[in-house]
Amino acid sequence: MNPHDLANWIRQERARVDELSYLVRKHLAVPPPTGRARWIPEVRECFRRLSDHMRRHMALEESEGYMNEVRKLRPALSRELDRLQHEHGELCRLMDHIQVGLDEMQPEDNLIVRSYCAQIGMLLSYVDRHEEEEQNLVVYAFSEDIPEQD
Repeated sequence: MNPHDLANWIRQERARVDELSYLVRKHLAVPPPTGRARWIPEVRECFRRLSDHMRRHMALEESEGYMNEVRKLRPALSRELDRLQHEHGELCRLMDHIQVGLDEMQPEDNLIVRSYCAQIGMLLSYVDRHEEEEQNLVVYAFSEDIPEQD
């Protein structure tokens, strides 16, 4: 993938992650005190869509996306790439844990609902930070040797 195509792909993927994260956040903003029998399946579905997309997104980053390109262009960044790739596995484990909790959640579960809302919020902040670090790494990798103009 050339740098231009890679940049477009990253922008499109980031936009989709942001869109799906927004939908999840919207559902979690104010958990309803009643009527959770409908709300819980909606949260499950929104989270499942985000999780499925994130898994595909991370798999593509590792196989066809920026990681291989950056590793070829800047071998010195391999440790950083390895760390980010390891975080992919951690994010998957966190998503698995949350999905199990959402699947077991009952409408009368007040504390569990609050707990999983908080866990999802933390996961989304981890995803935001992770995506930002990946984006910064790509910008650095492809612009380090570009000479400045006076």
